[in-house]
Amino acid sequence: MQEEANPKTTIDPFYWNKLSQLHPTDVCNRTEAIYHPGREGFLLPVYNLRYLILPKEKEILRIDWNDKPIQEALHPYFYLMVLVYLTEAKDIKSTHTWISEKDLKGGSTFFRGPHRLEVEGLINLFRKDPEAFLKTGKKLGGSEILFGDKGFALDVFPKVFLAYILWKGDAEFPPKISVLFDSTIESHLPLDILWCMVTETSRRLAEHASR
Repeated sequence: MQEEANPKTTIDPFYWNKLSQLHPTDVCNRTEAIYHPGREGFLLPVYNLRYLILPKEKEILRIDWNDKPIQEALHPYFYLMVLVYLTEAKDIKSTHTWISEKDLKGGSTFFRGPHRLEVEGLINLFRKDPEAFLKTGKKLGGSEILFGDKGFALDVFPKVFLAYILWKGDAEFPPKISVLFDSTIESHLPLDILWCMVTETSRRLAEHASR
């Protein structure tokens, strides 16, 4: 496995600077984050875990319910999706309507080739085991939905939701995993950050599957 890049050296300072220039009340109203005045940062649930985002220190820390740090190596994609969510998410409610990447403006063109949604590794892991697929989704905080052979929905952020759907396949069709988004997703994140988010989510699912 390749060594992950250090987010502190790979993330463009633009994202941190943009967050620093926003009023904490605005950020919290739009994203449902909670401002931490003592640390001058934001508490944000991601995958049903607690993270503290510190703009001045350009750092993201996972913390427990007593605000104690938990050691976790975070991928640059995680930093990007968190920072863009905090700076770009809108104050709108979910529609609870699922759509595919092809329903997004420009999605059918963008999510091709190197930007295909990262699910191949999960297909290899779960192609014959829908129950293990669902169990792994629940480890990441997912809840079952009645799609395909098995499916689950995840709260990535308070206003951003993903669904993963597995079809086992048969003699005629190969196994398949689809990713669905709440129809409000385009109001919160651009396509390139959606790609980062799905890649990070699939990576975490594969990691949980091995535990």
